[in-house]
Amino acid sequence: MPHIDEADKDKTKKTRFGLGRLFRYASFVNGTLAGGLTLTVITVILDLAGPYFVSRILNQELIEGVGARDNSVFFLIIGFYVATILASLVTRYGGTVLNNMASNRISRILQRQIFHHVQKMPMTYFDNLAAGSVVSRVTNDTKAVRVFFNTVLSQLLMACVYAVSILISLLVLDVRLFLIAALSFPALFFLFRDFQRKSLKHSRASRRGISLINANLNENIQGIEIIQTFGRERSMYDRFAEINNRVFYNSLSITRLHSYSGGNATEVINYLLLAVALLYFGYGNITRAYIVPLGSLYLFIDYMIRFFSQMNRAMNHLGNLERARGAADHIFELLEQEPLDESGNVPSQANGHVEFDHVTFSYKPEEIVLRDVSFAIPQGQTAAFVGQTGAGKSTLMNLLFSFYKPQKGQICVDGVDLSLLDKKALRRHMAIVTQEPFLFTGTIESNITLNRPDLTAEDARDAMCEVGGSEFLARLPKGIKTPVRERGNEFSSGERQLISFARALAQDPTILILDEATSHIDTETEEIIQRGIRRLSEGRTTLIIAHRLSTIHHAHTIYVLDQGEIVEKGSYDELMEKQGLFEHMVKTQAHSAGA
Repeated sequence: MPHIDEADKDKTKKTRFGLGRLFRYASFVNGTLAGGLTLTVITVILDLAGPYFVSRILNQELIEGVGARDNSVFFLIIGFYVATILASLVTRYGGTVLNNMASNRISRILQRQIFHHVQKMPMTYFDNLAAGSVVSRVTNDTKAVRVFFNTVLSQLLMACVYAVSILISLLVLDVRLFLIAALSFPALFFLFRDFQRKSLKHSRASRRGISLINANLNENIQGIEIIQTFGRERSMYDRFAEINNRVFYNSLSITRLHSYSGGNATEVINYLLLAVALLYFGYGNITRAYIVPLGSLYLFIDYMIRFFSQMNRAMNHLGNLERARGAADHIFELLEQEPLDESGNVPSQANGHVEFDHVTFSYKPEEIVLRDVSFAIPQGQTAAFVGQTGAGKSTLMNLLFSFYKPQKGQICVDGVDLSLLDKKALRRHMAIVTQEPFLFTGTIESNITLNRPDLTAEDARDAMCEVGGSEFLARLPKGIKTPVRERGNEFSSGERQLISFARALAQDPTILILDEATSHIDTETEEIIQRGIRRLSEGRTTLIIAHRLSTIHHAHTIYVLDQGEIVEKGSYDELMEKQGLFEHMVKTQAHSAGA
């Protein structure tokens, strides 16, 4: 049990720290936020001034059977009353606008900061976190923060100012009316504590549910082709329904909480107090034991209705406060993740000499992917890497791009250890064409140039033609300006690959990586792309991960990997003469193709 208590304390401390850290973002909009909160306080004062003027008229300015005691004073007070109403409209509008501006700016700052931080995260972070969860933190969690600054702060401040102002007014007006109001304090305290505890529990469950449902939707939408192909719609539906039911029942619990702790409970307390106040007013006036002016009763009733209305709104916003706390935890948990250190010496130029020196690497400690791998690729030469699935071929490329760090050994470019080089600067001299080319929403041009200011539409068109995409562009009415929808699904695999090759050529890299770039392409398109590869590889250090072994005849050196180790190396002809693993793979693949 002590262990659990300590864990709860740590969680509470972390939550408070998250909310406290969240307040620091107010410094970015302190003028706007201060202006909004000031106008909110003024609005409360104006709202409370109106009923006071009415009570003043009832108590002092109207005489039974006579009318107004002094017409000029009567109309002056009416004028003040109307003025407070009109002024409160202006201050309420101004406060709402300023609070919205401040909250939206803070949300924008947070979203930019999260996105910028995510871009610097190592691949290991994304290996262990679903994309939907990251999206949820950028959208849902920052929305909760926006609600916190926009609504919670202003509403809780308004409730506090209302409560303090009303209680002081009642204390000045009639101590006994103040004591009647004070009867509600224990019940309100219990309601607030109970609501806060339950709201925190349900809001955490709600965040987890929303994160899971986002991740599940993202996965199902991306894999819809596989789901439909294998007829797994029902099982995927059942899986989604299970998560959806959890979210539903949690929302139902939140609804029950609000129904019980919100207007329902506070209204009961309010009406009970009004009954006590009427009893106090009636008894005093009937027995003549004391006189309670009608205006004072009106003011008490009006203030109590406003008081409990604000308590109800404040209680409801406690849920938003807990959601904001949870969102802050999520956001700062992400922001506290250590980004990959990409700093180092900026290479003045890259010649393209690549060397792996006794490199050992594993994604998980118990599963070694590369074991004591060594090779060197001289500047301008082409090296191919072949092997069965899981042999470690793609891992070599991930390490060369510094997406991961080897546990042992060194990776050098032009004789300099990668760990000493500025990774971003080095990547400007590198380009990759992957097995599954990724296209962004935009146009063919923007997918080739990636919106680099130094590349024009003409550069994109030239790159496309250079890799053999002239006929492809000629078929498109808008040519290089053709729109690309999400992931470029309107194009065939070969067409997407052509765009990906053109993107690599436009980069004008010194080091080129082709990661099984022709594995999903028809024979006719492959011939076009092979010509493009040869032109693309000229004068560049090229690393090819090959699936079709017939496509690497031109490689200077072929490395054969087996279970994370290089077991053979040499030119295509040399390896065929050895009659080893490579020759067996070539014959097996040729036999499969013939069959």
